[in-house]
Amino acid sequence: MKNKINHEKFIDYPIFKDLKIEEIKKFTDKMEINNYSTDEIIIKEGDDGNSILFLLNGKITVSKALTLPTNKYKNLDNREKELIKLNSEKHTISFGEISLFNVDKKRTATVKASINCEIARLGFNDLFELCEDNEEIGYKIMKNTSKIITNHLINSNHKVLKLTTAFSLLINNE
Repeated sequence: MKNKINHEKFIDYPIFKDLKIEEIKKFTDKMEINNYSTDEIIIKEGDDGNSILFLLNGKITVSKALTLPTNKYKNLDNREKELIKLNSEKHTISFGEISLFNVDKKRTATVKASINCEIARLGFNDLFELCEDNEEIGYKIMKNTSKIITNHLINSNHKVLKLTTAFSLLINNE
């Protein structure tokens, strides 16, 4: 569904840092806007990923499965841990970047609409085509994307450290 996109709104998204509005417009012209209802799943962990998504309006929750994919009972156990709640008023949120470079192109988390949401979607094929057509823009986009993914990794590492510290303290106190 093609809707009118406010190109200037995308200046604040980290993936477009240091790009001029004319450069951003090349990407936003390729985007489609989708609307999601409250509690509707936007992307599902484990599904194939083929796009980066941008939260334009609304609130989302990001969650991950509590069981490992190797668990033979994975179909019976669908517990998830809500990691974070985000809203478009306080944040410029993009998601789906990890599956861009993931070998199997799988989504690494589930994102669900907490309220009605408006989401812009940019397909990976369009993203790569635009980056290949203009190496300067492509360099900036890939540099920005690597910063976003690195920040995700650092935050995950901090959470793992907190968890292992808590387990260590619990075990040592027995």
